[in-house]
Parts: sequence; structure tokens; C-alpha cells
Amino acid sequence: MKNTRTLTEGALLLALYTMMLLLAIFIPVSTIVVYLFFILPFLLYSAKYSVKHSITFIIGAMMISFIIGTYLALPIAVLFGTTGLMMGYGIRVKESKQIIFISSSIVFVANFILFFIIAAAFFSFNFMDEMKDMFQTSINQYTEALHMMGMSPPLEFQEQLNDMVNLMTTMLPAILVGTAFISILIIMSVNFPIIKRLGVEVPKFQPFRRLTFPKNILWLYLLVLVISLIFKIENDSYMQMALVNAGLILQTLLVIQGLSFIFFYCHIKKWSIAIPILAVIFTFFMPFVLSIVRVLGIIDLGFDLRRRINQK
Repeated sequence: MKNTRTLTEGALLLALYTMMLLLAIFIPVSTIVVYLFFILPFLLYSAKYSVKHSITFIIGAMMISFIIGTYLALPIAVLFGTTGLMMGYGIRVKESKQIIFISSSIVFVANFILFFIIAAAFFSFNFMDEMKDMFQTSINQYTEALHMMGMSPPLEFQEQLNDMVNLMTTMLPAILVGTAFISILIIMSVNFPIIKRLGVEVPKFQPFRRLTFPKNILWLYLLVLVISLIFKIENDSYMQMALVNAGLILQTLLVIQGLSFIFFYCHIKKWSIAIPILAVIFTFFMPFVLSIVRVLGIIDLGFDLRRRINQK
């Protein structure tokens, strides 16, 4: 009886996945909306049944993807299948929402890295070079448009634009990681309420004021700073790319730590929620405030400010 239910529900969810895939392929306008729900069949199935059954479900989805959209549609089943499996497994074993979010985001990023490796190895497609060419083409079109309007941009301005292209290309790994984490957060926000209505118990995020990162992040950030200051790193080298992306990711985490501390402090003082919300807004729009919040995150991690405040 249980096997029959497993097969029946699996068939229904595969049918749902097939409908969404057909919509994405034949009605491209719907892709943005369907993208948010591709994970739903995998998430719902994995939250109810074992990993072995979930892997079989993913293989079935891969076969359907290949039949409908050839090998070009396979990444959809692999990306959302494995991410949904990780997400559903976390729900089934009662993990916290934070752990589910982090582990699912890592799987999401790992899939993209795998796709880039396969594209480079079998299709001679280099993602980094293609993105750099796209940025450079945009810059060239912009300067040509200025020339057509009788305006000649200064040489320094053109050099700044080229430097910006190089910087954006160098920061692509960090941008990829950030995009993956934001995507997973949006996907969870959209799909968790749906599976909750379907009878699956889902965890909740702890209050943002309780969020704190391991102290290792602070030491890694200091290590990146020391290496950047002591050693002369060549431009466009892998070392420079690693340092720039590591620094950007670690700085972002420290800013989040600082904002979390602001929410914590305002909660302790029983201040209006408007104050930390304004702090978040100013942080994103005022670089000076961003630097202060990052320093606050460093102090909070390094000196355990929350524990000291609680003791007082």
C-alpha cells in the first residue's frame, strides 16, 4: 500500500514537473514565474519519502527533460532536483531552516560550477570569457552611442570603464555565490508556504537578531587583508581573483553580522523596529554607514559584544 502511494504521488508530481517544463519551453515569457516553482515537485517528494526514492524521482525527471527538451533541458532537472532533494531531506530530518538554507545554497552553487566545467570541457564554452566579452560589448556600444551624438568621452573615463569590466569579471564568482543564496532564499519563501498547506511541517527562521557567524570568518578576513597588503599580487591572476572574491564574501558576512547586532541591541533596549530598518536602508545606500556596520560586525565577533551586553 505504501509503495503504491509512493508511486502514485511520484507520478502526479512528475506530471506537474512536465507541465511546468512545457510552459518554460513553449511559452518563454512564463519562464521567470515557473523558475520559482520548478523545485516544488522535488521538494515535496523529498520531504515525504526516502533519499533512494527521491533519487529515482530525479532520474525520472531527467528522462522527461531529455525527451521534451533534449540535453539542453537536463540542467533544469539536475539543478532543481538535487537542490530540492537537499531541501526536502532537511525538512524530513527536522533540521533548522538556517541549515536547510545554507546546505541548499551550497548544492545550488555546486551545480552551477559543475555546469560550467561540463560546458568548458565538452562545448568549449568559457563562462568567464563570455561574460567579459558581454561586458566589453556593452561598453563599446555605449561609447559608440556617445560618438554618434557628437560627444567624445575622455580617455580617463574610457579607462575607468575598462577597469570596471575587469573588476566585474574578477568578481563573477562572488556574484554567482550571492545570486545563488538570494535565489534559494526567494525559492524557500515562495515554496515553503505551499508545502505547509499540503500538510508538510516546515521550520521557521530564527529571529534575525540572533544570527551570528563563527569567529573563523573574522580570522579569514584578517588573513585576506594581510595577504593583500604584504604580497604583490599580479592583476588578472587566479590569486587576485581568489582574494577579491574571498574579501567581498567575507565583508558581506561581516556587514550582515553588524546589522544583526543592531537588531539585537535595539531589541534589548526595546527601541522601535523602525530604527534597525532605517539602519539597513542607510547601509545599502550610504558607503560610510556600510563601513561603520562592517566594523561593528568585526567588533561583535571579535569581542563577543552580545554576551557582554547580556551579562550587564
